[in-house]
Amino acid sequence: MAYFNHAFCKSFLVTDVANTPGILPQSLVAGQLGAADGNWAVLDPTNIPTTPLAKNMFYLAQGSYSPSDTVGTHGGYQESVKTKGINPRYVTRIWSSVCQTAVAATTTIDVACDCAPCGENLFLRLDVKGSPALRFLNHNSYAIGDSSGDAYANGASLPGLCCTSTQTHLDPAMALAAAAQMLLADPLISPFVAEGTSGNVATVTLLAGGSGYTTASAVVTTATAPSNGTGLLLDTTAVAGALTVAVINANNGGKGYAVGDVVSVAGGTAGAFTITTVAAGGVVVSTTAVPYTSYTIAQILDGSTYTASTDPCTDGVTSAVTFQGAYVDTQFGTCSFDTRDHHEMEPVQLIGSLLDETGNPCNTCGVVTNTAGVMAQTHSDTVLKRILLHERYLQNPYHQGSPDSVRISEIEGFDPIKTAVRANNFYKTYYLQHSIPRLNNPTGTFDNDQYVYEFFVPCGGAAEAEMETLLAEIVDLCVAYGNPITFESDADQL
Repeated sequence: MAYFNHAFCKSFLVTDVANTPGILPQSLVAGQLGAADGNWAVLDPTNIPTTPLAKNMFYLAQGSYSPSDTVGTHGGYQESVKTKGINPRYVTRIWSSVCQTAVAATTTIDVACDCAPCGENLFLRLDVKGSPALRFLNHNSYAIGDSSGDAYANGASLPGLCCTSTQTHLDPAMALAAAAQMLLADPLISPFVAEGTSGNVATVTLLAGGSGYTTASAVVTTATAPSNGTGLLLDTTAVAGALTVAVINANNGGKGYAVGDVVSVAGGTAGAFTITTVAAGGVVVSTTAVPYTSYTIAQILDGSTYTASTDPCTDGVTSAVTFQGAYVDTQFGTCSFDTRDHHEMEPVQLIGSLLDETGNPCNTCGVVTNTAGVMAQTHSDTVLKRILLHERYLQNPYHQGSPDSVRISEIEGFDPIKTAVRANNFYKTYYLQHSIPRLNNPTGTFDNDQYVYEFFVPCGGAAEAEMETLLAEIVDLCVAYGNPITFESDADQL
């Protein structure tokens, strides 16, 4: 039989840190954590003495969520949930995770004024990847939308999706909206994708950057009347022909400008910026792009809210559309819980792209920005599983049997811990690792007996700051015992 070094793990759910020195651990209320010395007297969490502790030992104890012994040995024993004795000399690590909120994956597709020539289609492709898609579809999925969209679904074309006799390009906002509508209607990806990033509304944005521009330095500007400003030169950045950023060229802020003046930019069509800050003499300090206008896909395509341009390059119309991952995992309610219930561990990922009419990637007239989604850490279902499955002392009772056995959770006695965990959505996790040399613990396997204690604390609550203070005091205590550890954070690794 092989033996491997690993750490025994025990979990705690902490909603408060005890600040009444001298009380005994059994006086702690449910969820309250206290550090006690070797005589079981709770210490001041803000001022743990660095002089030798009683018996050179301290304990971390949490008030039990199961205060009554209702089912024989499956009860709470009417006492606190405790660590083993911890010698400050042998604490090897103290660290924490971060409170990471969920971030939905997004893909934004920007197109220039000339991306939808008359007689051709603008094609968008949206790939949906990740375990949610694999779980439900058994494969990653994608859909393709084009600028004809559902224009002829009712036997008639939508206004703006057909070129006039003198028109050379479709309005890019119309082309994007039609393609986006077609993508979002695809049944394979619609369960995983939402419209846009604000209020679940997809927006087709008319950018203020104009068209036909390139990234350049010392670009000449012209002030719009009634401004008296002259001499402003800008260093510009362009994406897909549209201006995105403009900064003042060194020592060329001009003179005579006022806040609110609008300047047009040479080198392309319809690029404009607003003066936002001036110094003495009307010297320009900063500018911002002329505000853009956002429309929903429905507004673009309803034939009345938005008026399509018949000459988008002359009018300086560039456009962008944003999609976001929108999969929401199913979750059991408070009536039941089984550690074998599935819950998602990663978000949907979206990858957008522009295609030409042959189906090949097209990078000549548009820009696609894909931002990966991030899963929240640590979800309440994860916490509940860890607490129940890491129990070794049965002080948080749980019976893992047939699928029906957990439905009698009230009888089993773990309803209080289940209710307490699910009252909070996400948790920050703190860890303390204690490694006892074999010389001091003859029963150890190989060289060490290792113990890892994890403490789940609701993100953003008062207990988070209290836990930080307590562990910082424990670090100082360990250092005083000649053990130079530090308080680490996952944020240090990001």
